[in-house]
Amino acid sequence: MSPTHYGYKLEQLMELAGLAVAQSIQAYYGSGNPSKSKKNKVVICCGPGNNGGDGLVAARHLKLFGFDVGVVYPKQGANPFYADLIRQLEGFGVEIDR
Repeated sequence: MSPTHYGYKLEQLMELAGLAVAQSIQAYYGSGNPSKSKKNKVVICCGPGNNGGDGLVAARHLKLFGFDVGVVYPKQGANPFYADLIRQLEGFGVEIDR
């Protein structure tokens, strides 16, 4: 059975997955603060599917964690939620290469 069978919404699952990815990167590489870590640049490549949505969420969290984030997003997904994620990233100053 799919997670949505239990009442979880796709957006909830993407938020949790993207946060988990961002936390894992932060735990491995440090805070993202250049004074504390030499590795603060991250590029995330996202496709049009659900994993791409997870990547967009991870990019937002990494930016908020202090990383210098860029996103490569050549094809936008059909779900309107992806447009919201792009708008959020643009609002936080994340560079998006389409």
